[in-house]
Amino acid sequence: MFKIAIFNSKADVGATTTTLNLAAAWQRQHKPVLLIDIDPRARLTETYKHIGLDMQKHLFRFYQSETPLAALIQPLRNGLPLITANKELMNLDSQFGRGPATLKRLADGLAKLQPTHAEYAVLMDCFSGIGVISLSAVFASDLVLVPVSADYLSIHSAVKVDKALNALEPVLKRRVQRRYLLTRADKRKEMTAEVEQEMRRLFGSEVLLTQIAEHAALAECARMGQHVFEYEPASAGARDYMTLYFELQDVIKKLTLKTL
Repeated sequence: MFKIAIFNSKADVGATTTTLNLAAAWQRQHKPVLLIDIDPRARLTETYKHIGLDMQKHLFRFYQSETPLAALIQPLRNGLPLITANKELMNLDSQFGRGPATLKRLADGLAKLQPTHAEYAVLMDCFSGIGVISLSAVFASDLVLVPVSADYLSIHSAVKVDKALNALEPVLKRRVQRRYLLTRADKRKEMTAEVEQEMRRLFGSEVLLTQIAEHAALAECARMGQHVFEYEPASAGARDYMTLYFELQDVIKKLTLKTL
């Protein structure tokens, strides 16, 4: 099981779009994948809630009543399995504290899931804030994928994430592996080139080669309650996410070899 937290401390950088469409790319390659919505705004859940999801089977029940993660997985009509979120996740720290026990709980839950879902990739759509909710996903992850939209505020937020991940390393006693993904890129605009250049200056080889361009299909498919491969599989947006999938396979292979 390889676990990826998709996380930036700034909202509206394409984190939910990336979580869903990257999972769909995994599925297109006939690889098992599990989606976990760990955002109290539940944007990923909202995309599919109209298709008959049981809204009482949500991630907060894992914390509140110790419901196993396996019991919370619901299949979407497109075959992707999802653990939904709701606004109660916002109360995670006030109800359960901010200590290591709370931060490690999701990791422990995924470890129990592993015997029956060992081959899964787990993609976690995180809350855009540096707090217990998102850091729980970081604790559980093998890789943090940081979407950075082509604007300067996203760069500042990515730097905050980088500092937060570095601060966690003494606690975790390991390097928090991370990669940075440029989203909403428009090669016609000078700012896209400037943001990419600044990302490479700040984060070096941790910036992915793949870029997710601004595509109409990516905005429209979410509005229709679909991922881009359902909505327009031959679109440039679909090609971008498939390219991202293949680049991440190389990253995963290298990280996995390091741990052997």
